[in-house]
Formats: sequence, C-alpha cells, structure tokens
Amino acid sequence: MLSLALTLLLSAAAPEATTAPEPTTNTAKPQKPKKICRNDDNTGSRLKKKTCRTQDEWNNQATDVRGDVRLGGAGGN
Repeated sequence: MLSLALTLLLSAAAPEATTAPEPTTNTAKPQKPKKICRNDDNTGSRLKKKTCRTQDEWNNQATDVRGDVRLGGAGGN
C-alpha cells in the first residue's frame, strides 16, 4: 500500500514527456543606455554629490555650459 502511494505521488510530480514545449516569443526588452556616474565637489561642503547620466546627456550638458559662457553666464547682463 505504501509503495502504491509513493508511486502515485512520484508519477504526479514527474513532467509528462508527451506535451510539446510551447514556442517562446522574443520579447526581449531594449537595452538601456549605460549610465556614467561622477562625483561633484560642492564648494563649502564636505559632502560630494553623485550625478549619474548617459554619455549623450553628459555631452549635451557640456555644450549647454559652453553656450552659457558665450552668452555671459546665466545672469545674462
């Protein structure tokens, strides 16, 4: 009786070989751009601020700063 119960239990837990595996669809997520983190020194503070951006965002920020310098800074005299 015990062997019958174990046999039924094991057969129920074993996967069936007759079912075909379902085809998988390729739903891979697009890769996110890699973030680059830099530590910014704040004047008058011992703490550093960590800024993380993509390479394109870093490049755009550099051109924005150069444009501000040509215009006389953020104050705009």
